[in-house]
Amino acid sequence: MSEQPPVHLPSSVLRKEPPRPAAPARREAVREPTFIIARRTDNELILFDEGVSESWIVYPPRSEYEFLSLRRRSAASTIVEHHPWTAAVEPVDHVVDPRDGCLEHGLACRAQFAITAAVRLGYNPFA
Repeated sequence: MSEQPPVHLPSSVLRKEPPRPAAPARREAVREPTFIIARRTDNELILFDEGVSESWIVYPPRSEYEFLSLRRRSAASTIVEHHPWTAAVEPVDHVVDPRDGCLEHGLACRAQFAITAAVRLGYNPFA
């Protein structure tokens, strides 16, 4: 058996490169929904955003649906229900106050898009 000469590796292979710093997380820009009116009554305003397959349902304080009494924080609360069109995701209620916006997320809440659309359509979401 003949001996093989030793293998000489370049230093770039022998040195471990320092880890690169992680890129800062980018916040996705919030896309303004494109709403289509699906239903408009005194009890509710249903807005479809077909581009992302979801609904936004505005239940003003004047709404007479009995099931809302358990979901409202007060008789003056407006509820905006965000309803994705998939069974895997539960609808989410946003309780909205005219001064403070969503009681959980404030004025930066996406429910504000539905409130703004309602006002633009002449639908009072707070009466």
